[in-house]
Amino acid sequence: MEKVCVCAGCRNTNPLKDGLRSGDCSHICTCKEREEKIPIDQGIDQTAAAIHDKNTSCATAHRTPAGRPADDLKAKIIQSIEDLPPMPQVVVRIQHLLADLNSDTKQIAKMIESDQAIAAKVLKMANSAFYGMSGKIASIHQASLLLGYQTLGEIVTMAGTADLLAGKMPGYGYDSLDLWKHSLSVAFGSKLIAAIKNQDLIYEAHTAGLIHDVGKIVLDPFIMERKNAIAAYMEQEEKTFLDAERCFFGFDHAEIASEICRSWKIPENITRAIGCHHQPSMSNGDQLSYMLHIADYVATMGGIGYDEDDILYEAEKGAMDFIGLTQEDIGGMIPKIIEAVEQL
Repeated sequence: MEKVCVCAGCRNTNPLKDGLRSGDCSHICTCKEREEKIPIDQGIDQTAAAIHDKNTSCATAHRTPAGRPADDLKAKIIQSIEDLPPMPQVVVRIQHLLADLNSDTKQIAKMIESDQAIAAKVLKMANSAFYGMSGKIASIHQASLLLGYQTLGEIVTMAGTADLLAGKMPGYGYDSLDLWKHSLSVAFGSKLIAAIKNQDLIYEAHTAGLIHDVGKIVLDPFIMERKNAIAAYMEQEEKTFLDAERCFFGFDHAEIASEICRSWKIPENITRAIGCHHQPSMSNGDQLSYMLHIADYVATMGGIGYDEDDILYEAEKGAMDFIGLTQEDIGGMIPKIIEAVEQL
């Protein structure tokens, strides 16, 4: 097995050269974590470089270089949420209008028209094949009449998040539109499940599905810094990217996504579901959390996901029974979701 030298700061690795004994490596690493040049003074097996000491927990092994706990890294990551573009105000206001029983389509149309960029995207989406209105909708007011109150709200949310979710994510290895397509598929899947199980949650399910993975956008640069070690960990331990997040950071993208939702003032029931979408059993029986979890599972199993570890992805034990779905139900959803994403 190849021996490597490991930087005690950023964990970068370099192969040991001929004549250098383990522990005597004299390479110099420009450590991004410590912002200084430090000697790489540890020679260990390649596998151990990624996984570290088997007798040490991941939370301990991946402390920051100065020995700070994972909480400090989490604080740094959460602080980077400020670098995200804010949720367009029109989207937030539309959500509140939809929750107001006294609001109407005229108010929604007026709100959308106050943001020309969002309005243009809404018209484009409203005329997509998915809604069956190709070339028939020429104004926001017309869209509100033909599509209805709730559907228009869904389109506004999609239009408001499209740019945010459409970029490349080199840390996770996603090309442009990968996150956007997966997010759409989970939104549609969540909506399908809500239509069967609880129609009162249709709009919330769609919104939660659309932004459930927004935490990955914030985590991506931190993943990129540790990409080689994470890849080795996943391969050697046969773990998913979700496992790697928890191992290297002490938390996962769902927790970061819930923090983003709070900063955007997303309703608490949606925020809670997003935070629990990989562990709905932690939601105290919240139905929306389970819907979102199963929709994410369905999208991934349908090949609409984007992770290299899809084959390892599993629904949480008991989740299918809790929500009352069978594998046959899931099989029927997959082609509908694929078609919806293609049409939109």
